[in-house]
Amino acid sequence: MRYNLRLPVIFHWKDGKERTEGGFTSDVGLDGALILSRVGPPVGSEVRLEVLIPSPIRNGEELRIECIGRVTRVVEMPGFRIFGVQATFDDDHLSRRES
Repeated sequence: MRYNLRLPVIFHWKDGKERTEGGFTSDVGLDGALILSRVGPPVGSEVRLEVLIPSPIRNGEELRIECIGRVTRVVEMPGFRIFGVQATFDDDHLSRRES
């Protein structure tokens, strides 16, 4: 099952040096996510995702779901790109963080 959710995401990858960028999810499922950003990793890259979910109950607290996956597709658009990451999200990758 996929969910059309716009959540902040931080992603990390290597292409000769360590890279970190941010963007937003467009679509999220237990098996990965579709990410919108200014820049991003190429197809085949291993990427670590940190999806940030604001708490609807506790102001300033967020849940952070992390996973490692692989970029499966990239679509270049003027000024941004969309890329798909195949990964597995589960409860083992859930943490809380206060802003």
